[in-house]
Amino acid sequence: MSRATPAKGGQMPNRDLILLETVKTHRARLTSAFVYGELPERRLANDNVRRLIGGIVLTAVLCAGCVGFSFVMGIRGDQAAAAREKAALGPATGEIVAADTFDRRTSEGWGGAERGGKWRVTDPARDYSVAGGAGVMQLPEDKRRSAYLPAQLLDRSDVTATVQRGDGARNGSVNVAVTGRRVSSTQDYRANLRLTDDGSVALSLSRRAEPGSSGQREEQLSPTVILFGADDDPESDPQPVAVRIQVIGTSPTTVRAKAWFANGAEPTGWTVSATDSTAGLQRPGSIGVSAIRTSGSKADADLSVTDVVARVAP
Repeated sequence: MSRATPAKGGQMPNRDLILLETVKTHRARLTSAFVYGELPERRLANDNVRRLIGGIVLTAVLCAGCVGFSFVMGIRGDQAAAAREKAALGPATGEIVAADTFDRRTSEGWGGAERGGKWRVTDPARDYSVAGGAGVMQLPEDKRRSAYLPAQLLDRSDVTATVQRGDGARNGSVNVAVTGRRVSSTQDYRANLRLTDDGSVALSLSRRAEPGSSGQREEQLSPTVILFGADDDPESDPQPVAVRIQVIGTSPTTVRAKAWFANGAEPTGWTVSATDSTAGLQRPGSIGVSAIRTSGSKADADLSVTDVVARVAP
C-alpha cells in the first residue's frame, strides 16, 4: 500500500487549505465571467475602451490644431486687410489695365485708348472729340454724354481721371460721374462730381440699378461733401479737378472716392465711402466717364477729360 510523500520539511500538505483556495479561485473566475463576460470578450472590451480613449485624445488634438490654424489664419487675414487698407490710402500703385492721355486727334468719338481698348460713346458721336491732349464732350442742356472702355472688366478697380470745364464753363452746373464698375447701361457704381457755375465743387457716391422697392433707379450711397467753395473771381477759368474712385469686392462692395484740384497734392484719406450689396452689381464691370449739364442757357458748353488711369485695386 503506497504512502503519501511528505512535503519538504517532512510535513504533509494541508488538503483542506488547498481545497478552499481552489474553490475561492474558481468562485472569483465565475464571478468575473458573470459580470464581465468570458475572457476573450473582456479583452475585446478592453481593446474597445483603449480605442475610444485614443480616439478622444486624437480628436482633442485635431480640434486644438484646427482652432490654432483658424486663429493664425484670422490674424494673417487681418494683417492682409490692414496692409490693403494702408496701400489704398496712398497713391495708386496697382497694375495698370487701362490708361489714356488722349495724345491724338479725332473729330467723332474718342477712338482707341493708349491701353485698354477702344472707347465706346453714347450717340451722337459728333458730340465727342479728342484734341489738345483731352477727350472732349459737348454738353447740351439735360443731355447726358458717356464714354467707357468695355474691353476691361474689373471687380477691384482703382480709377483716376481729371476733368475740367471748358467753353461755356460758367453756363450752368455740370454733374460728372467717374464710373468704377459699369455692368450695363443702367447699372453702375460712380463718384459724382458737381461743378457749379460759381466754381464750387462737391462730391458724393451713388449706384444705379434696376428699380427696387423704392422705385428709384439711382440712389445716393454717401452724403454730399462740398470740397471747394465759390471762386473769388467769377471770370477766372475753372481749375481742373482730379477724381479717384475705388470699387472693391462683391457682397458687399466697398465704394470710396476723393477729389482735389489737379495742380495740388492728392489727399491721403478718402472723402466719401460706402458699402453696398445690390444683387445686379456684384460682378465685374468696365470703367468710364459721363457728364450732364443740368442748368443754364441753351448755349454750348463742354467738358475736357484727361489722364484716365484704371488699375487693379489693392
